[in-house]
Amino acid sequence: MRTGPGLVHSIGRQGLFLLGAVSFAVGAVGLILPLLPTTIFWIFAAWAWSKSCPRLQHRLYAVPVAGHHVRAWIEDGTISRRGKHFALGGLAFGLATCAWALSASPAILAVAGLPQIVAGIYIATRPEA
Repeated sequence: MRTGPGLVHSIGRQGLFLLGAVSFAVGAVGLILPLLPTTIFWIFAAWAWSKSCPRLQHRLYAVPVAGHHVRAWIEDGTISRRGKHFALGGLAFGLATCAWALSASPAILAVAGLPQIVAGIYIATRPEA
């Protein structure tokens, strides 16, 4: 039986592998469900797999739909202009939906909307691929 740092390292790798698998699965569901994002979950998967199973990270990079976007973010920290437009459009839609659904409660709207606004600013200021 393993003990000590090797066991902790093994458990950490297995945890990251599992995080990558779950993130990939949620992102794959996003290919079917229109409002569930794919790329951000696949970015999490690529990061987790880079630490636990680089072979899967490289297979994810080869996916035609979003692999090159994931690679650009992981390796260069860049987002394509089209990707920015989709991400910002999705955030704006989410914020508008929150405003409509929570119109009676400005305090809750502010709490719900602030993370979307911060995320939008962050995305808009990232370099383009």
